[in-house]
Amino acid sequence: MIADIIIYIYLTNQILNPKNQIIMNPTVELIFTIVGGALVLLTVYGAFKLDRKLFLSGLCFFSILPLIGESMGYSADKAPIHVLVIFVFLVQIVLTLPNNIIYGPDNLAANKLVTKISLAILIINVAGAIFIFGLNAGVAVQFGYYHIAFSLAILYLLLKRSTSGAWLK
Repeated sequence: MIADIIIYIYLTNQILNPKNQIIMNPTVELIFTIVGGALVLLTVYGAFKLDRKLFLSGLCFFSILPLIGESMGYSADKAPIHVLVIFVFLVQIVLTLPNNIIYGPDNLAANKLVTKISLAILIINVAGAIFIFGLNAGVAVQFGYYHIAFSLAILYLLLKRSTSGAWLK
């Protein structure tokens, strides 16, 4: 796992050219910060209330922000790392689309699937934090903290489910 992260960071440093840093427009950064913060709060609130629709809505709609930001970055410098990040967050959008399907702990297939999807979303957000903090990515640090908050909310739900069997409603 550690070796994979090191390889990921090395390859990302080779793809990302720090000499061509893109500075985000301050107005866009402010809007993304406010909207992103609100969506993080929605996700954390949904996690603590065990409300699946709120939790998934916050994650899903937050994933749109990197799509917009990376699309702007790609249009400015054509670096391939932007396309990779866009596809990763497209996957997160698909995984977190809220739906009205009701399932509980008695459904073994749903139980296994929820764990795998949660781990995939956790990995995406931990990688997002590593990308922002560990690399010279030109992304404002508050977005890295947002990814950490999402990761902690997912960890909270995984621990809550494994210790008490609590499910999101």
